Amino acid sequence: MRFAIIGCGVAGVTAAKVIRQNAATEHEVTVYTDENHLYYPRPRLYEVLSGEKEPQEIYPYAPNWYEKLGIKVQLGEKIIRVEPANREITLEGGLKANYDKLLLANGAYAFVPPIAGIEKKGTFTLRTVEDAVAIKRYATKTREAIVIGGGLLGLEFADCLTKLGQKVEVVEIFPRLLPRQLDQAGSSILEDDLRKRGIGMQLGAKTTEILGKEAVAGVALDNEKEVSGELILISAGVRSNVQLAADAGIKVNKGVVVDDYLRTSADEVYAAGDVLEFHGEVFGIIPPANEQARVAAANMLEGEKHVYNGTTQSTTLKIAGISLTSMGLVNSEEPQYEEIKRIDKQRGIYKKIVLHQGKIVGAILLGPRKGTAALTRLMQQETDVTKCKNSLLEDDFDYRQIT
Repeated sequence: MRFAIIGCGVAGVTAAKVIRQNAATEHEVTVYTDENHLYYPRPRLYEVLSGEKEPQEIYPYAPNWYEKLGIKVQLGEKIIRVEPANREITLEGGLKANYDKLLLANGAYAFVPPIAGIEKKGTFTLRTVEDAVAIKRYATKTREAIVIGGGLLGLEFADCLTKLGQKVEVVEIFPRLLPRQLDQAGSSILEDDLRKRGIGMQLGAKTTEILGKEAVAGVALDNEKEVSGELILISAGVRSNVQLAADAGIKVNKGVVVDDYLRTSADEVYAAGDVLEFHGEVFGIIPPANEQARVAAANMLEGEKHVYNGTTQSTTLKIAGISLTSMGLVNSEEPQYEEIKRIDKQRGIYKKIVLHQGKIVGAILLGPRKGTAALTRLMQQETDVTKCKNSLLEDDFDYRQIT
């Protein structure tokens, strides 16, 4: 049996690992990637950008790990065609390879809004190791940087640029930071903390033009303000890489459309990760990609025995050194939901849980990390926390008392 996987991100490598650990040794597992680097978690690109790590230092697995497990990784090999009818893929150099089962895990690309002057020198996106190295090199010649997009990665990138000696301004089209992950109170606390760290903010503002002749000199905003800067990093989200699947006649929408078994519309072709669209949703973060990869790999091995039921949106990371966990429903004004909060503006702490019929359906932890795993478990297990709901957010609460 020949298993082919297009994409060496978290979904592709997780699926390869699951297949290799459960398949007979005579089966072949080959991962194709157009990058020249082995798998690295994209959220760790900020460490390369800031200069804290070299690219190879953010690899979770050394090259010999793949060899020992029996996973063949084809670096720098772009797949330009998939032919499901022949179960064949074509590499950019013209070579062809056959497969018995194929997983599309070719991820997404950085979205670039249609802004006048976008082509000017000094404008970047950050999606790959090569991007991080190029930005870091360019920043040696600049002193002011602008990040377009105040999302999770945009704020992390802004902090990295300050470490490179840049004066940074973030331009965000929404009137507050992280509208998906935080509510108004949480966004306000995060904004205050970031400003104290020297990161400027232009909220509720849209970039209309990139200023300068051949090279970047700043941006013009729709509120008639101008912000100076010699380097621009666009962090405006991602879009699924659907073209390869579309050219193969596979059904696509925002992403590659799959069923409950993560099968695409083509026989023996599955999808997982950022490229996938499940019940109209494209997830775009690591936890769903990991879970999807495991389900897809199991079904590629065993047939359609494993159902994917979706993944609760959960994000845990550090933004400019500030810990943030956001999971489930965090913004709701419906009367059936109860909110319990704890706010400490002086320490930059904001905690919130959202309850429905005594069960946790959403939570925000900004500042502390203690209690994250316990709250996640209580939410996943749908535990009734009515009796202790008012104590859940206290620093010294013992979650072991909840059964």
